Amino acid sequence: MNHRPLRRAIALSLLALLALAGTASADRLFADGDLVSPTTPQGIKPLGDVAAGAEVSADIGFVLTCVGVAHVDAGQSVVLTENGGTQPADGEILSVTTAVLDPVPSDWADDGAGCPDPVPSLPGGAVSTVTLRAPTVPGPHTFTVAWARSFQPAGNGDSLALGPSMTSINLTMNVVGNIAPRLVLPVSFSVQGNTANGWTADWSGISATDPEDAPDPVPTCTPSTGTTLHLGTTPVSCSVTDRGGLTTTGGFDVTVVDTTDPVLAGVPADSEVITSDPTGTTLTYATPTATDIVDPSPDVTCTPATDTHVGTGTTTVTCTATDASGNSVEDAFDVTVSYRAPHTASATWQDPIDVSGNTFSTNYGRTLPIKVRLFVDDAEVMTGSASITVTPCGGGTGLELSPTSGGGRWNASLDTSLLVGSCHTVTAWVQGLEAGSFRLELRGAEPTRANKTPATPSSTATPASTSDTKAGTATEATTEQPGTSKPDRSKDPKPDKAGKK
Repeated sequence: MNHRPLRRAIALSLLALLALAGTASADRLFADGDLVSPTTPQGIKPLGDVAAGAEVSADIGFVLTCVGVAHVDAGQSVVLTENGGTQPADGEILSVTTAVLDPVPSDWADDGAGCPDPVPSLPGGAVSTVTLRAPTVPGPHTFTVAWARSFQPAGNGDSLALGPSMTSINLTMNVVGNIAPRLVLPVSFSVQGNTANGWTADWSGISATDPEDAPDPVPTCTPSTGTTLHLGTTPVSCSVTDRGGLTTTGGFDVTVVDTTDPVLAGVPADSEVITSDPTGTTLTYATPTATDIVDPSPDVTCTPATDTHVGTGTTTVTCTATDASGNSVEDAFDVTVSYRAPHTASATWQDPIDVSGNTFSTNYGRTLPIKVRLFVDDAEVMTGSASITVTPCGGGTGLELSPTSGGGRWNASLDTSLLVGSCHTVTAWVQGLEAGSFRLELRGAEPTRANKTPATPSSTATPASTSDTKAGTATEATTEQPGTSKPDRSKDPKPDKAGKK
């Protein structure tokens, strides 16, 4: 036998009887003004001091309490929608949002059954936001806001499940003539420096609100925006004044720090140096530079420093940049010093010049063929740069000859009539090195003509070619020099070797 329809019919009969007696024996749904104790509803919501004509909002919660034998069905949600209310003169209920409460749990009391002990209360799990416009008359005022209830999904006996017929709450406020503005300030904070010597103040996040002023008043701060705050802690003071003359002040601290390393630039690359000094060489390099966000002139030091003498081998130079806050960065480069013995040059003079005694004598005015073999580091050199210089023994202007290589030697011709004085030094040069020299004495030349300038057609003399100069002999000069007599060659035997006739 199925007894469930019978029990349901009995329950509906009981609810009908309750309907005749009112809804005192049905679940109650209370508006909650504090949202602190979710199962202990507060029927009054104090809003405190409110400016005249200001808009103010409050969130209202709800609590379902089991009462009597008529109940919300398990799984049902109660939907609360605005259902009017009362408002003071010159005040207004602007809006009331709809709230849909959480479904009733399965262990909630069935219709016709009493409530368990202790009596359960359920927080609704949703809020309705109420927005009011305050009256303009100063003093205390009360708004009453009401909600109509419906159920989803619908069930049997819904009209009897809740009592009384509406859920409501009172919202109280005290209207005042003028309220001081509110400053919105940050808490004290630290910031990384972003400019030379500190941080550029930026108060873009600071604002103020005022219920009477539209637009809101603008706060001012000291130091002002754009000021450079130096490293360390700076107190900032702010204030704002509304149109009614009320002022609010506040402040916070800003601590500027610098933890960013400087940047090194211009560190030399690794290099190799050749030196002829067996003890090493003197370091020479450009000291790097450094930049830093906060410190305009960080220190740069390098070890070993430039102009320091270092030995052969590899020396590591370490450069360090340090800013005023102690942040540092370093970089390094290597200098490898290698010893190479200096080059040496030598000369072997050939016939007709015999300088075993370091002196060669000949008659003034003779064109002297110069033949020489040149060596660098004991290796004979037949190409490249070579020259022969002829300079007066007592100083003065001399000649430079440009020899040519041929026949296994370097060849040049010296016209002695172009020389001033009786004593000269003839020097051979190769690859910029002095190879050797001898003393040239000219017989028949006036030894005291030191002030005479040689009549040189150019800075170099052209060596004789093999077609007009016989190897091993010198062509006699036939041009008579001004102010001198032509030497008597018949009485001056041709020398075969230096100092012999």
